[in-house]
Amino acid sequence: MMGKVLVAMRVFPVEGQDAAELAERVKAVEGCNTSKVEDYVFGTKIVKASFVCEDGENRDFEEEVKKIAGVSEVQVDEVGLVS
Repeated sequence: MMGKVLVAMRVFPVEGQDAAELAERVKAVEGCNTSKVEDYVFGTKIVKASFVCEDGENRDFEEEVKKIAGVSEVQVDEVGLVS
């Protein structure tokens, strides 16, 4: 039996991009578990998101999120089995 993989990441918006709008675009990615706006440094906001897929599915959520309009940078914080 295979488990599920959780990928947690920080998504940085391009300058002038509304973080709440970006969070909604991230949420539209298939497999998105959570997508919320959080305060970052110097009053800027980022999107913290997590994604879940079956182990062995080989989804590259980092690349999928990088293709979203308004994304400046993506940092993967954690990848691990959840069940």
